Amino acid sequence: MIRKLLLAIFGASAIGLAGCADDPTVGQEPFDGESTVTATVEFRPLVPALDRATRTTGDAIRSIRSLCVLLYDSKGDLVKKYPLAEGEGPGRYKVEEEERTSTPDSPTAEAKTPRATFTLGEGIPYGDYYIYAVANMGGLDDRADEIRTIEGLKSILLTWNEGDIAANDQMLGFFTAAGKVEKQAPLLRLNTKTAALHAWIRRAASKVTVAYDGSALEEGVFIYLKSVAIKDIPSTCKLGDKNTPDEKRQLIAQGEQIVYGTGTDYGENWHARITKGHPVYPYPAGEEYDPTREAEYKAAAHSEKAEALFFYENMQGEGKDKRQDSDDDHKLDAPGNKEEGDAGYKDDKPYGSYIEVKAYYRSINADRIGSGEITYRFMLGKDVKTDYDAERNHHYKLTLKFNRFANDVDWHIDYTEEDPGMLIPSPFYISYLYNHTMLMPLKINTAGREIVSLQAKIVENGWAPTGAPKSEYYFPADRPAEKPFNGFLSLRQTMLTVIPSPGGNPNKPTLETANKNYYESNYRHLRNYLTTEGSHDIDAPDPAQNTVLGKEGDGKYWVEIDRESHSSTFQIPLYTRAKQLIIKTGFTGNNPYEAYPRTAKVQFVARLRDAEGAEVELKDIATIVQVPRIVNPKGIWRKHDSTTPFHVVLKQLPQENATRFETFPSEGPWKAYVVRGDRSTIHLAQDTVRGSTDTPIDFNIFFEGCDADESKCAVIRVEYHNYSCYHLIFARQGSASIALVPGGTRWRTCNMRTATTEADCPTEEGSLFRFANWDDPIDATNNVADGFKDHTNTELLIAGTSTRKKWSQIHAANNKASFSDPTVGGKTLRVATFQDFEELYQADDIEQGYGVLYGNDATETLTEVGEVYGHSYTTHGNTDDRGKGYGMRGTFVYNKSEKNAEYSGRNLFFPIGVSGYGQRKNTDGYSNGTAVVKYAGIANTISDIYRPLFYDLYRRPGAIYWLRELVDDTGRPEDDYQRALGWDFNYFSFDFNLISAGNIIDNGGWVPTGKPSNTGTPDSSNACFVRCVEID
Repeated sequence: MIRKLLLAIFGASAIGLAGCADDPTVGQEPFDGESTVTATVEFRPLVPALDRATRTTGDAIRSIRSLCVLLYDSKGDLVKKYPLAEGEGPGRYKVEEEERTSTPDSPTAEAKTPRATFTLGEGIPYGDYYIYAVANMGGLDDRADEIRTIEGLKSILLTWNEGDIAANDQMLGFFTAAGKVEKQAPLLRLNTKTAALHAWIRRAASKVTVAYDGSALEEGVFIYLKSVAIKDIPSTCKLGDKNTPDEKRQLIAQGEQIVYGTGTDYGENWHARITKGHPVYPYPAGEEYDPTREAEYKAAAHSEKAEALFFYENMQGEGKDKRQDSDDDHKLDAPGNKEEGDAGYKDDKPYGSYIEVKAYYRSINADRIGSGEITYRFMLGKDVKTDYDAERNHHYKLTLKFNRFANDVDWHIDYTEEDPGMLIPSPFYISYLYNHTMLMPLKINTAGREIVSLQAKIVENGWAPTGAPKSEYYFPADRPAEKPFNGFLSLRQTMLTVIPSPGGNPNKPTLETANKNYYESNYRHLRNYLTTEGSHDIDAPDPAQNTVLGKEGDGKYWVEIDRESHSSTFQIPLYTRAKQLIIKTGFTGNNPYEAYPRTAKVQFVARLRDAEGAEVELKDIATIVQVPRIVNPKGIWRKHDSTTPFHVVLKQLPQENATRFETFPSEGPWKAYVVRGDRSTIHLAQDTVRGSTDTPIDFNIFFEGCDADESKCAVIRVEYHNYSCYHLIFARQGSASIALVPGGTRWRTCNMRTATTEADCPTEEGSLFRFANWDDPIDATNNVADGFKDHTNTELLIAGTSTRKKWSQIHAANNKASFSDPTVGGKTLRVATFQDFEELYQADDIEQGYGVLYGNDATETLTEVGEVYGHSYTTHGNTDDRGKGYGMRGTFVYNKSEKNAEYSGRNLFFPIGVSGYGQRKNTDGYSNGTAVVKYAGIANTISDIYRPLFYDLYRRPGAIYWLRELVDDTGRPEDDYQRALGWDFNYFSFDFNLISAGNIIDNGGWVPTGKPSNTGTPDSSNACFVRCVEID
C-alpha cells in the first residue's frame, strides 16, 4: 500500500543575469533610459509526489533546447519578445548544471537541473513590465496571435506527442528580482542601467515512477509483473493555466507503458517476479537479486534516471476517499472487477489519470490457492486519500506494496475466480527422491452446490526428462500418455523400494506388461476422494465400478469446508514411486537427471449438484513437476576431533554436460532440520532453519566432535519448494567401523588402497584390484575418464610403489579363488561377502542415496564440476590449497529407522571414483579395447523402446565392488542372479544390487561347476573397488 505522499517540484530552470546589477523595484519613479538586463533561468526541480509502448528514462524532458523572453506592459500586452540562441555573448544563453538542495520546506526530486544565463543583446526601455520565459518552443513565431497578451500566452494549447516523449518538454516561467521568490509574476520596474533578474520555469508535464514491495506477502505467493502503464492522460495542456479535462475526447486512453515481461512462462527466470524472499523491484536487468542491496534498489527505483511514465497536468480536484479500505474494516469499500466506464472504476473521477499494473498471480499457499491474471489500478493525485490533482512539474513516486496474498487494499484490484470453479496450483513440485510424498491443495468454489464426487486420474506420467535435448535420452520411447505405468508419479503410497520382477528370465515385453499390471491393478493412476469434512484414509466408491478401489494405507487426505465462502479445500497427497520399477526395466521413481525435471499431468473431475438436483461437472489438469535430482551436497564427513562447520548451499546443474553447478531459489518457503540420528553431535544453528520464498537453500551444519573409537551419524532433511520437495544430507563424524542394522556386519569406513592400507578418508576412492590379487593395486591416478580408450600398452602405476605395469602383467585369479583376509594397522579384516551386502539389501530399514560427499577439509559447497567430483589423495591437503575441500560422487547406504535410536541415521559411503567409472574392464565389446575405464557395457547401438534408460548406460557413472568370493546360488528367483561375484552401485539408475560373475570375469576365466579349479583361464577379470568389514 502507499505509505507516504511527497510532492517535489521538478525542473525549475533559473534564468539569471551575471555580474553586478541593481535589483528592479516598483517603488521608484520611472525615468527615461534603457536597462541592460542580465538574467538567470532555472528549472524548478521536480517535486517528489508519491514517495512510496516505451521505456523512457526519467531525465527525458530536462533539457533547455531553446529560450524566448517576453516583455508585457502593466496591462498585460506584449511589448517585445527576445528569441535567444545558445552560445556565448549578448543575446545568447549558456547552459550549465546547478546543484539542488532538498529541504523539508522545499523538497526536490532532482539533485541537479539546467541553469541558463544570458544578457539581452539590446537595452530595454525603462518602465514597468511583466517578463516571462518560455523554453523549448523556439521563437514563438507560430504563436504570434496567442502571445499578444499574458492570458493568451498562458492559454497556449499544447498537444501531447505520443511518438516522441522528449518533445513534450515545453516550459513556462516568469522573472522576479534576483533572490526573491514569488507565486505570481510581479510587475517589475526597470529604471537602472543594469538589472539582475531570475526566473524559475516549470514543465507542463510530470512523471511517475513505480516501484514494488512484496515484503508483506505470504510465503508461496508469486507476482509476475507484466507491465505498468499510465492511462487517460490529457491529450492537450495549457502552457500556463490550470489544465482540467472535462470530456472523454480530451484524454488519451493508453499513455506510456513499461513492459516487464511477455509470454506465459511464469517461473524463476521471470525477472520481474515479486515474492517474500525477493520483495523489491525493479533491480538491474542481467544481475542476480542481492538481498543486501534492497535499500539501493528502492532508491534507484525513484531516481532521476529511473524509467518513468510522463503525462500532462490533469487537475481533477478533491473527491471521494480513493483508499479501498478507508474505514479500516479490512474489507474493500469499492471492490474491483468493475466494468470500465462504471463510476466506481475510477473513483467517480471519469477524467482523472491513473496507473495500471498488469501481472500474473500465483499462490501455492494452502490458505489461499489460486492463479490468474490480475490488474492493479491507482488514481493519481497528491495524496492517497482524496486528492486527484496530478499537477505539472511533479515527480510522482508510487510504490505498490503487496499485502499478504497480493490484495493491496489501497489499489483497485481486478481478479476473478470462477464460481463454481476449481482452483489448482499448477505447476506443483514434487521431490526427485523415490518413495516421497507431498500435499497439493485443491479448492472448489461450489456457489452453494454440494460436491457429489471428486476423482483424480493420471493422464500423463513421464519417465523422460522435460526440456532436455534429444541427445540426452532415448526420445522415441517418450510416451507419457501412452505408457504412464513407466512414469514417476503415483496417487497412492508405495511402500516397496523395488517392484518385484516376474519369476524366471522374462523377456522385455513381458517385463513391460508386468510393470503395467502392477500399476493398474494397484490403482496407482486412479483415486476417488470422499468429500465430507475431515481426514480420510480410504477412497470413495468408484462411480464406474461401483466399488471402493485401493485400500487403507494408500495415503491420508484432508477436506476442509468453508460454508461462509461456499468452498471446499482438499489436501491431496501425491507420491513418487519406488526406486526401481522392476530392476530390469530401468524405470525409476527417483529422477535420474541432475539438470532436468520430469513431468506428469493429473486430471481432476468434480461433480456438483444444486438444490434442484441439476449437476455440473468441473475439470482441470494439474501439472506435477518432479524437480531435478540434487547431488551437491549429499553428505558431509568430519574426523572425530573436528569442529569445523560446513556451509550448505544446494546447487544443481543447468545442463547435464555443464561444467558449473548453480544455486537455485526455492519456489516457496524452505526449511532444514535433523530428521534422524545424533542431534547432539551433529546439528544446525536452530532445531529448524528456515528460509523464504525465492531464496537459496543456505545454512550451516555444526559438528561437536566424538571419541576416536566412535562414529556419529545424522540425516538432515531439507524441505523446499513450499515444503513439497525433499533432499537428504548424510552427515558423519568419525572413522570407526559401524553396523547399519542391529547385530549386523561392522563395515569399514574407507576403500582399500593396498593389501595393507585403506584410503585416508571416505572421499578417497582407493585402488582398483583385479580379482583376488592384492599384489597389484591399480592406483587411483590411473583412472581417468578418457572416452573409453584402449590401455593394452599403458604403464599403470601400482599403488604404494613407483612401479608401473601393463595390464597383461597384472594378474587375476579365476572364479574359484577368493580374496585373502588383509591386515590393516595390525588388525585382520575380510573383504565384504555377498551375505554382508545382502543383509543391507534385504533390510526393511535400509535405503540408499546418491550424490556428493565432502570431506574433513571441505567448508562449503563448491561450484566447479571438476572440484565437486574431484577429490584425489595426490592433491588433497596441499599447502597451496589445490584440491582442498573437493568432493566425491558415490552411494550412501543408510538406516532410515525412526524407532531404533541407536542405529537411526547411520550411514556408509561407497565412492565411484573421480572419473565416475569405478571399474576397469578386461575387454570392452563396444570399443574393442583392453583395460578400459568404464562402468557399464551396454552401448547406444540398442534400439530399445522397452528399456530407454539403459540406452546410454555405457556413459553413465557407477562402480563395481568385489565380493570376497563367488556365490553359486544367491537364492534370487531370476536366472541371471544365481551366481554373484560383485556388487553394483549404479549412480544413474540407482541400482544397489549384486552383479553376476559373468559381467566382471570374461568367459575364459570361468571354472564350470564341478570342474577342478585349475581348469579356468586366469587373468580374465576386470578391476574393481574393494571394501572390507570387521572380523568379529
